[in-house]
Amino acid sequence: MKRQKWTVWIASLALGLLTVHTSGITPAHAEAALQTAPAAPSVVTIAGNGQFGEDNGAALSASLRTPMGIAIHSDGTVYVSDTKSHLIRKLFQGAVSTYAGVTISTDEKGFPVGTLFNGALNQSLFQSPEGIVLDQQGNLYVADSGNHSIRKITAQGVFTIAGDGIMGYQNGTGSQARFHSPSDIAVAKDGTVYVADTLNHVIRKITPSGAVTTLNSPSTRLVEISPGYYEKAGDFQDGPLASAKFNEPSSLYLDAKGNLYVSDTGNQRIRYIDLTQNKVTTVAGDTNLTYATNSLYMEGSYADGDAAKAQFQFPRGLAMTSEGGLVIADSQNHVIRYLYNGKVTTLAGTAGKFGSQSGAPANAQFYLPVDVAVDQQNTIWVVDSFNNTLRQLKMK
Repeated sequence: MKRQKWTVWIASLALGLLTVHTSGITPAHAEAALQTAPAAPSVVTIAGNGQFGEDNGAALSASLRTPMGIAIHSDGTVYVSDTKSHLIRKLFQGAVSTYAGVTISTDEKGFPVGTLFNGALNQSLFQSPEGIVLDQQGNLYVADSGNHSIRKITAQGVFTIAGDGIMGYQNGTGSQARFHSPSDIAVAKDGTVYVADTLNHVIRKITPSGAVTTLNSPSTRLVEISPGYYEKAGDFQDGPLASAKFNEPSSLYLDAKGNLYVSDTGNQRIRYIDLTQNKVTTVAGDTNLTYATNSLYMEGSYADGDAAKAQFQFPRGLAMTSEGGLVIADSQNHVIRYLYNGKVTTLAGTAGKFGSQSGAPANAQFYLPVDVAVDQQNTIWVVDSFNNTLRQLKMK
């Protein structure tokens, strides 16, 4: 049986969570909730009624299916990858609509079925889209994870810039390249696209002409899952980029210097790729961690403090505040963390406890937060995946 990345098999559990409700806000109060900014730091639900679906409409009446990615345009439009709906959704002026993709068939349980098809926005098809990012021109790039491909959405429609829909590992140009469940992308000013090729355990690069190359060394580590049955797993190594190793990298953030922060999810660390020096370092995460015998992942935990001693539990989405701090969706700790000046702190959520409670950050609860974004007002947006909602962390 082929192993799937933890985000996919965890997300599949959400198929049974049809009535997880958010608290404290009803659809009738949606407009007031969207327009009223609390005076004190607070976590509020901005979109999603907590139910498992793809209903459009007023933000707090709309429904989502295990959303996994977010991107915010300068005009205030919020794009969301609605992963289990196989759609790209849009939140604008208090209403949720479908931006790209369409449901053409359902499975025996009545859930949408995805596939790969390019075309007009309302005729294109995705399969478990995850990370999304906007380029300088406002085009949206999608890590179409279930299709093992990278897609681009423009005003003219959707097309595939790399990958052919078949799982694999291969460099090449355009459809000659192959990926294995890519989770996220980042786009540089010159149009270069970087890909967290999650189950290949590598970071890939796509030039503006479509040529795909691999930046780091693929892992050769084998894990004995059961007696006599071995499976390839990720690994860990800092140092020169060409020999560096990752374990299920799941999120990327391109900083102002043109370098990459990486959520190295299976290694429970945040890494940094200096693309000028071609060097990889660990910027947060317990440096004493090692692999237990026959373990796919390093053991995660929870601890704030010095970055080199901080502990995470499958960190994912990354974003940066105006002061240069890195926001981290610490998914299985169900909290939002912050790396700044060599220290890691918890911004919101209750470590180890999941729920949908809003209010003061220290008392708020999330349920598998997987991505974050920071808007022009320095408000932190959270993709609260298993609550099927978008939340905001408003800092005073």
